[in-house]
Parts: sequence; C-alpha cells; structure tokens
Amino acid sequence: MRILLYRWGAYTETDIEKELKNQGIYVREFIYPVENKHQDEKMEKSMTDMIQVDKIDAVFSVNYFPVVAKVCNRENIKYISWSYDAPLNVTNIEETLGFETNYVFMFDRLQAEQYICKGYRNVYHLPLAVSTDKYDRIVVNEDERKKYSCDISFVGNLYSDILNLYTSPLTDYQKGYIEALCQSQKQIYGSYILDELLDDNFINSINEQYRKVNSETDIVMTKEALSYAMASNITRNERLTLLGILSKYHSVCYYSKEQSDILKNARYCGTVDYNTEMPKVFKLSLMNLNITLKILKSGIPLRALDIMGCGGMLFSNYQPELSENFQDGVEAVFYESIEDAFEKAQYYLKDKDKIREISHNGYIKVKENYNYKNRFKQIFNIANINI
Repeated sequence: MRILLYRWGAYTETDIEKELKNQGIYVREFIYPVENKHQDEKMEKSMTDMIQVDKIDAVFSVNYFPVVAKVCNRENIKYISWSYDAPLNVTNIEETLGFETNYVFMFDRLQAEQYICKGYRNVYHLPLAVSTDKYDRIVVNEDERKKYSCDISFVGNLYSDILNLYTSPLTDYQKGYIEALCQSQKQIYGSYILDELLDDNFINSINEQYRKVNSETDIVMTKEALSYAMASNITRNERLTLLGILSKYHSVCYYSKEQSDILKNARYCGTVDYNTEMPKVFKLSLMNLNITLKILKSGIPLRALDIMGCGGMLFSNYQPELSENFQDGVEAVFYESIEDAFEKAQYYLKDKDKIREISHNGYIKVKENYNYKNRFKQIFNIANINI
C-alpha cells in the first residue's frame, strides 16, 4: 500500500504519518501551502507527477480539499480525507464531494449526516483520535511545574468580534434581530439553531441594506459567513464571561494570541506550542476548560481529546457526542450554563482526589478507544484498502 500524505500544517499530520508507517504503509509526503482549495494548476501538476512516479494507491489529507479530489478523480485513485474542523469552510463543496474516488470522514456527526441525507454515500462520521504514547513521553521539570500549575486553564482563541463590523451598516431592526438570535443561541447547549433561523429573505435584506448605504459596494453577505460571525461572537462572550467569573475565586491561566482587559484577575500566558508546551499545561492544571465554538454542532473537538490524552481533567461545555461517550463526573465534567460551570468548579476544586480520579478515567477511555490504530482500521475497512 502506497499513500501520498498531503501536508498543509494540520496539528494531527505527524501522528497520522507515524501511525501509517507503523502499519507498514509506504508514505510519501506532499507539502504544499495551498491558497486556492478549488484550483491550483502548479499544485495539481506536482501532485499528479508524484502520484504517477511513485505509483501511489491513495491520497490522504486532514480536512477536505476539492483540488486534491480533482487530481485523485482524474488519476482514478482513492482520496481519503478526515476533518478536524467543523464546518469545513469549503465553498461549493458539492461540486466535487460526490466523486466516486472520495472517502470523506467528518468528526462531527451532525455535519456528516447533513451530507448523507443529501445522498452522499461517500461521507462518513468518524470521531478524532489522539496519541497518548506521545503525551506519555513528555517530562515536566520543577521549573515547568511552577510555571504551568494552576486551578483552571484555558488554551484557545478569544475570537475577534467581526460581527460588529458586519452589522454596523444595518438597520436597527436587523441589528435587533441578530442580537435576539445570538441571545437565544447563547442559552442553548448541545444544539445549534442559527442556521435554521437565518433564512434567505433576511440575508437578502442585509445585502440590500449594504447597497443602500453604499451603492458601489462589492460586499455580499452569505448565510454561512453571518452564521460563523454570530457563533464567534457568542463564543467570545462566553469565554470572556466564564474566565472572568472563575478567575475571581480561583487561579486561572489563559493561553491565547489576545490579551483581554476584561480578564483582570486571570493570568495571561501568551500562546503555547501545540506539541511541546500545551501538553504540560493540560498535565499540570487541575481543570482544563474546553469552551467549544458554538457552530460545532455535536462532535468531540480535538482539544477535548488532547486534554484527556495528556491525563488532564476535561471541564467542557455540554456537547452531544461528548456526553454520549464519556460519563459526566466520572471521565470528564460537563456544564450546561455559566452558572452550572461556576458551581461545578467550586465543587470539584475542593476535592483534588476526585479530580485525579476523573483525569485518570478519562485518560484510560481515550487511550483505549480514541487511538489512531483503531481509527485507521475503520478508515481502511470503509475504503476497502488492504494493507
């Protein structure tokens, strides 16, 4: 079996390559920073040449790229993609998604079901994986123990508030409607309702308002763009609110590109390297916050698996697939509101033995059920690949 691994900088690429090689598969890397996911003649030629010269049987990538799908379809070889982003942020994806050479795996079940319901038989739901062996090899020295230890940590983006930019030219009614939708979604955990409530008529009215304010504007709002902006706004507010409240009563560290003046009681620690520093944060924090981007409908995000795979305690907002596969209070802790999160933090931080027990249980669950060996067994079985 000869696989071409398209590498564009995804966090999981190194673990994936290692597992493929562990299974005795010949792996050839194709590294190309694609700018256009749909068409790139130079990339297509380079990839085609490599496929033909190396007699490649299949191409694998993290996330789905139409340009790669086109090359594989022309060469009549299998293209396997496994997303760790949701939504995929691929415009006009349905132009190539149906190629018979495609095997598209999505970690978010509801996202996969949307395409399956449309008749795409080559789309599958597949949760993500983590390498606990890699994290087990990370050693923490005494200086690092002092540096990274805290009650609660958060690693992630605070998100820029692009929603205000989008809404500034709108009428008071339009702004009020968007604000009302955001407030409704803010109260709901485990379900994303904005896509259903943003209809075409409302989007058209926004574009009409843009043209009314500036007749020469070339800005065109789409449902997907507005939905993502609203989800980012809601998530930003939740992250700032929760971190702000928790930091009044506990030692809280947050690792992000942005420092917020709102978080006066929390310690801003800058960014951390995914492979070398982030695992130490997870190992040394008593509780590790996962505050999921609201637009993620059901799936278990990579961040949650990384936390448990490091042996840290996952403290996460409610997500359907998380609650279905991990026991609340046994293998992880889930909250369903800001108030619930505060109360559970108060409760668990009084019992460090319980935290250690939950951390251990979560680690064992992930090690046994969310590893790359098991996942690739599923992938190869579905794609009819014999190794």
